[in-house]
Amino acid sequence: DSADIIPFLPYLLQDLWELGSSGSEMADLLRRNVSITPGFAALDLGCGKGAVSVALASRLGIRTRGIDIMEAFIRAAKQKAAEYGVSHLCEFVTGDIKKAVLTERGYALVIYGAVGAVLGTRAEILRALKSAVRPGGYILLDDAYRPDDTEPPLSGEYLTFEEWRALIEQAGLSLIALSDAPERPDDDARDFECIRRRAQELTAAYPQHRDLFERYVKSQRDEYDDLAEKIVGAVFLLKKPE
Repeated sequence: DSADIIPFLPYLLQDLWELGSSGSEMADLLRRNVSITPGFAALDLGCGKGAVSVALASRLGIRTRGIDIMEAFIRAAKQKAAEYGVSHLCEFVTGDIKKAVLTERGYALVIYGAVGAVLGTRAEILRALKSAVRPGGYILLDDAYRPDDTEPPLSGEYLTFEEWRALIEQAGLSLIALSDAPERPDDDARDFECIRRRAQELTAAYPQHRDLFERYVKSQRDEYDDLAEKIVGAVFLLKKPE
C-alpha cells in the first residue's frame, strides 16, 4: 500500500504541518547540547513540509537544506519559510533521499525526522546519515524505543533502548542526548481526526480505493495507539567522532 497511497498523501495530510517530528523539540535539544557556530549547516532528509528546518532556521539561525520526494510538500515548505521570514536560510528541493544521501556530504547536522525505513534498516540508516555528516558533526534521529515489559507494537518492529544504544555504538556514533518527552494525546487525536476526515472525502471521490484509504487510516490509528501505550517516541542526538 505504501506506493499506492503516495499520490493521495498531499490531500490526506493537508491539515498538518508537522508530519511526525516536532521542530521546537529538536531546536530545544540542539540549543541545550550543541554550540551553533557561524556556517553551521543542516541537511533535512525527508523534510516533509519543512517544519523542522523552519524551526531550526527561525529559532537558531541554522542554514538548512531540505529534501523530500513530494513536490506538494516542498511547495508548502517554501511557503512556510517565507511566512516565518527565513527563506534566505532554508533551501527546499524535490528529490529522492535514497539518492541524495549518496552524494550529500560535509554537514554539521543531518536530520532524519520520523521518516521510517526509507533508507533501510536502522543500522543502514545510521551508516547513511553518518556518511553525510562532517567529522565532529551531529545527527538528529526521530524514532522510538520499546520498553522492555510491553507487548509487541501494532505498527512495526521497534528496538528497546539498550538495543538502540548498542546499535549506535556499533555505528561508531556517540549518544549525546535524548528527548523522549511525553506524547501529546490531544494533538495526536486532532491530527488523526483530520486524516480520518480527509480519507472519508477521498473515499467519496474515489470509491474504488476505499480499502486503500481504510488501511491507511488503520495504520495511522495503530501508530497513535502504539505511541500512547507501547512505544516511547524519542529524538536521539548523536555525534560523529572528530
